[in-house]
Amino acid sequence: MYQVLAGKKRSLVFPVMCNGFVKLDYSDNVVDTNNDGDTSNDIAYGLFDHEGSFTFEAIVTPYDINGYGRQSASGTIPSFTLSKKIMPSNSHQSTTANYQSELYLPVSGGRLTHEMRIFSNDKFSVSLLNATSFNENQPAEYKIRVSMDIGGTTETFTTTSAVITANKSSMFKWSSTSDTEGFDSNGRRTFDLLGSTTSHSGAVIGLSGTVENQCHASQELFIRDGFTFTSIGTIASVTGTTSVTLNASYSPTLSNGTKVFIHSRKEASYINNTYHIACTYTQSSNRINIFLNGINVLSTKHTQSGTFAFGRTDSFIGANGTGATGTLSAITNKQFMGEMHEMSILNIPKTTFVNKENLLPSLNNTLLYLRFEEIDL
Repeated sequence: MYQVLAGKKRSLVFPVMCNGFVKLDYSDNVVDTNNDGDTSNDIAYGLFDHEGSFTFEAIVTPYDINGYGRQSASGTIPSFTLSKKIMPSNSHQSTTANYQSELYLPVSGGRLTHEMRIFSNDKFSVSLLNATSFNENQPAEYKIRVSMDIGGTTETFTTTSAVITANKSSMFKWSSTSDTEGFDSNGRRTFDLLGSTTSHSGAVIGLSGTVENQCHASQELFIRDGFTFTSIGTIASVTGTTSVTLNASYSPTLSNGTKVFIHSRKEASYINNTYHIACTYTQSSNRINIFLNGINVLSTKHTQSGTFAFGRTDSFIGANGTGATGTLSAITNKQFMGEMHEMSILNIPKTTFVNKENLLPSLNNTLLYLRFEEIDL
């Protein structure tokens, strides 16, 4: 018989702009055998005594640390429902100190490449790495990063591209003033019409209408052929209100009247979803595999062939354990912002992941298992 429960799901929440972590205290779990402060001669067990192959798994919900930027000081921000899961963003004010979010994690000083630490041990860590170039209509998108120390050599492995990404399409609601141009073959709105070309010479494109409040540096532009949208480059600068300069010349020359598009509104839908993140290490082959939702997104090797062992030190969840506060503390702490649902470490390297919504570790192989989700009975 199965027991069916209904209620509000819980999780371990690391709020936006927090300074927090969970400490897995080594001394609370392992006795200092000779009372000499030397952990090498302790009679350790579990995670702190493990050597060789292992599997790390976590189910998490990341928050959007980019926030909603605006294209220019006079530009407008699309109307979004406010959420505690989305970082505030500086609205191009000249004094960034007016914003706590800018002091905590500045857009131009680390937010766009911020590393959010999921699990941290002296010898092994797992993080999400923001991989965006701007935050105008661009929620944070995350790569997975793993660091591992074998024989005193620490190497870092990062997925080639972002694997947790923003939603780039939306359903369409028609009105008499609607832009009906930017649809894909599934009827989803993916692009917005920026304007039509009035001139084109090398990297400089003249456009009809006022584009200043819709354009910004590093923004990608597209032209359309049926349902195919082809990139013509990214913006290097905006000249006046009707002209943009690309980062490189585009060929062939666009004829006047060619319609130019930009990405439609993006949304950080992942803030309301869960993601299964896993990392396996196989001692015999020295191979490291990183998985997202059961899909292998990176397979590589550590250059050192020695025996891996978890550090006999405190481990941390949600940050690196530094515990900094105040200005730039998010960067110092590698602060995670989001929700932790479950986490486990096994003493075997798994090859497949059947359960991705919840973890069901085998008791005989479990080194660490933490469940943060409960419900109201």
